[in-house]
Amino acid sequence: MEWFYQLPGVNALDSLESFFSFFDVPCEPERLQRASVLILREFRQRLQDAVPLRNSLESDTDPAWQLARRLLNESYLAVCEEQGVLHD
Repeated sequence: MEWFYQLPGVNALDSLESFFSFFDVPCEPERLQRASVLILREFRQRLQDAVPLRNSLESDTDPAWQLARRLLNESYLAVCEEQGVLHD
């Protein structure tokens, strides 16, 4: 998970809303608020399981940012779906 903390700006994030804003992940604020703890838990697990597809010596962080963005979005969707709060 070290790759995640090397992303510029990540250490300044101090709320779940700031993560969604930073990674430009769309969400519904009321759903985010209701499931925030579960989403953070899911996101942390996905971060721990993920391995970025790049050499750790590279200075380009865009692939890692894209991976973190995808994992945050997947966490949000998985928790909301599990809670039955996503509607078409």
